[in-house]
Amino acid sequence: MEENGRVFSEEEIKKLEYENRLYKAILDNTHAMVFWKDKDRRFVGANKAFLDYFGLESEDAIVGKTDQDMGWHSDPIQYMNDEEVVLYEGKSVIRSEGKCLARGQERDVVSSKVPLYEDGEVVGLVGNFRDVTDTNRSFKEVIDELNRVRDKIKNFEFYDQLTNVLNRSGVYEVAEDFEEKFLEEQKDFAAVYLDIDDFRDFNESYGYQFGDDLLVKIARTIENTLDDECALARLGSDVFIVLVRFDEESEIKALMKRMSHAVREIRKVDGYNTLISFVFGYAKYSDFMDIDRLFLEADKKLHESKKKNDL
Repeated sequence: MEENGRVFSEEEIKKLEYENRLYKAILDNTHAMVFWKDKDRRFVGANKAFLDYFGLESEDAIVGKTDQDMGWHSDPIQYMNDEEVVLYEGKSVIRSEGKCLARGQERDVVSSKVPLYEDGEVVGLVGNFRDVTDTNRSFKEVIDELNRVRDKIKNFEFYDQLTNVLNRSGVYEVAEDFEEKFLEEQKDFAAVYLDIDDFRDFNESYGYQFGDDLLVKIARTIENTLDDECALARLGSDVFIVLVRFDEESEIKALMKRMSHAVREIRKVDGYNTLISFVFGYAKYSDFMDIDRLFLEADKKLHESKKKNDL
């Protein structure tokens, strides 16, 4: 055997044949999809895992062809750019993420390619890739589940579990936001406390399930009367609070009137006739410049109103 003027001995030939069989055995028994190309990006060969992945019988189906000829990539530009970096700049491309078409399905793959040298010149490239579609899907499922858990935790932390309006922690967060906007824009806000008249009588007459259903109905009814500069919360039992930003104090009284009118339209709950009314108490942030004092004053005004009603 002679190559480039050099004559190989029989022993050297046997060694080369053995090494070729060894390399082929290693390549054909690895799970990685391995391929090699010439300087013009044409396939020269590939291992068994590569051929099996694309459902090919032999290397004859790809030798001398490019990725574009095979139609494996919906976006071939990325792969072309990667390979030109390897072939013309002599740089390796490691873990390049992309997509390919295999057996009629688009799959997520991660590929790496390194230059193949001969006498100091780049004459081709060797590459491998692995399919990460299922891994990506599993990772996405984990992220989705974590997001669902996070949302549940947030829901428990800031929302009333019966009515799904804000709870005490949630309304305090909104109040802090309103406070920040007040300092920036000088637009005032108020805390309006609402207490349902004779709610205990409803529970005693019709049962606690009725009471829960009534609270949910009232929450939805109040929500429908509010605009984007209001926030509704349930503080416990039958006490609700509305935070409202306003320009004129008359807007607060107009809001209370709308809410009172809206709940009076609730005629039946769970088949029982109802007649709902509220007791109100409110306070303005600008009078105290402190959220805790704002809430305390609104609560105080509510109890004063309830005492007047009881007289």
